Amino acid sequence: LEQQLQQKKYICLAHIFRNLPESESARVMLPPPTKCCGCSACYAVCPKRAITMKPDAEGFLLPVIDKTLCVNCGQCQKVCPVLHPGQKRMPLAVYAAKAKDDELRMKSSSGGMFTLLAREILKQGGVVYGAGWEKPAWRVVHKSAENEEELDDLRGSKYVQSDMGDTFRVVKKQ
Repeated sequence: LEQQLQQKKYICLAHIFRNLPESESARVMLPPPTKCCGCSACYAVCPKRAITMKPDAEGFLLPVIDKTLCVNCGQCQKVCPVLHPGQKRMPLAVYAAKAKDDELRMKSSSGGMFTLLAREILKQGGVVYGAGWEKPAWRVVHKSAENEEELDDLRGSKYVQSDMGDTFRVVKKQ
């Protein structure tokens, strides 16, 4: 019930925002910074590139809408997981797995399963995307791996927000 109330609250906020005067509407189409998860889906879907991801005072990337470019198409609202959280459901099944290779497991934080699954995708001619360190800035960004060597940087937990950049757009084109 609480989740439904929260969802209704955001739907009501979205309705209010859509009916604000033109000068106010572009800056309030998305959730407030305290609710935004920083996923950058809004940035990726904007057909006018009116949204940029800017760091707040703590360095967390949040969307900023350029109201001179925004045409109020609503695409950013449609993809927002905060405005549209989806329905909770119980998993159909739960599985646990780990790599048999002890050395691989020691280099990993997923029991080595990321590497095993990624290798299979590469073997089939696919591309793997994940969070890796960008040096020398030492920030985490999403990037692709097209071979085994490039997987090394994607292994392991990062525990900070990853800059998605144009990842969604690039993947969609592939």
